[in-house]
Amino acid sequence: MEARTDVAVVGAGSTGASVLYHLAEAATDCLLIDQGEQIASGQTSRSTALVRTHYTVETVARMALLSYNFFRCFEKNLPGRSAGYVETGLLIGVDSKSEKAVKDNMVMLRGLGAITDLVDMEEARRLEPFLDPSPFAALVFEPHAGYAEPSATASAFVSAAKEHGAKTMMGARVIKITRSGNGYRLDTAAGGVVARKVVLATGPWSKPIFASLGIGLPMKAVRHPVAIYRRPPEYPGTRPVIFDLVNAGYYKPEGRQSLIVGSLELELDISGTEVDPDGYRTDITSEEMTKLSGWVMGALPVMASKGVYERGYAGVYDNTPDEQPVIDELSDYGFENLFCLVGLSGHGFKLAPEFGRIMAALVNEGAFKDYDVSPFRLRRFTEGKLLKSRYEFGTIG
Repeated sequence: MEARTDVAVVGAGSTGASVLYHLAEAATDCLLIDQGEQIASGQTSRSTALVRTHYTVETVARMALLSYNFFRCFEKNLPGRSAGYVETGLLIGVDSKSEKAVKDNMVMLRGLGAITDLVDMEEARRLEPFLDPSPFAALVFEPHAGYAEPSATASAFVSAAKEHGAKTMMGARVIKITRSGNGYRLDTAAGGVVARKVVLATGPWSKPIFASLGIGLPMKAVRHPVAIYRRPPEYPGTRPVIFDLVNAGYYKPEGRQSLIVGSLELELDISGTEVDPDGYRTDITSEEMTKLSGWVMGALPVMASKGVYERGYAGVYDNTPDEQPVIDELSDYGFENLFCLVGLSGHGFKLAPEFGRIMAALVNEGAFKDYDVSPFRLRRFTEGKLLKSRYEFGTIG
């Protein structure tokens, strides 16, 4: 059997799900295709799902603020559905080398309408009494940051899209994309699909797809380890997330007792070994656990004496050379009406609501007019027009 649709969206993670929802909301005939048997069965399910506005590239910060506003009003935007959003606040601590950058960045964020403030050591201790703020030259607090539930978010987008008429095709890994009439044919493991337009939201699986089309995509799939600890009883409940930019670590209290610890190291992305997203080490090594444990014990001394390591896992980022996404229509490469939203570099979940709105406009109207997203086109890499962060931390962006 051959399915036909106006727009085929490939990839059922949080980004593809948001694209589908925004297309369907605009009454677009659309079909979501994914190799998994369930929505968000790929890297979205491994996301730590932080939601924040603290970025250093102004356009990305704008996307983050609009996405945050969507998460904050998720139940209103998608009645009867929840993203599981929990507001925690975010404390960001930097050393003296980054002090000016973080202060300058705060001015930019405030200009966009984000709420963020410098806090002194006393205020930092009030906000999180278990944090040792002494290594930091400056601290910034974003009171409305938090986290959501990634799989629930993607599933909510898809179920809402279905109410608007969208369809899904699961267990359908895309094997080949070819031109067909005035559109494209997608050969999948579950049958053929003919679509007038195609959106690739394929995350770390993107590079082979682009290669099959003869397009070079400067993207590297890089493994990112995460450790999960049990907090002691005196450190319970909803607490601020902490970005420790001295050690390049982040500490995310989750639920009543968990503490999730991960890395913001740029070196991990630049020099990390490229992995196969279908076959990589999904647990963490003893060396990785030791490093992450050292960070968290220094930042939160209560964890050194009373915290308990429980388990670890690893996900995969689809990193570009400037750690920023590719948002483009591939006409320059001979593929009109073939769109891509790939190379998300660890930003995907927290920007997913706005990514979907942007892509729906590009697909349906041929342009996104609210602000300029052309700096994210694929050709920036060959033109030497890479986007630059204020910090030496790629996922801070």
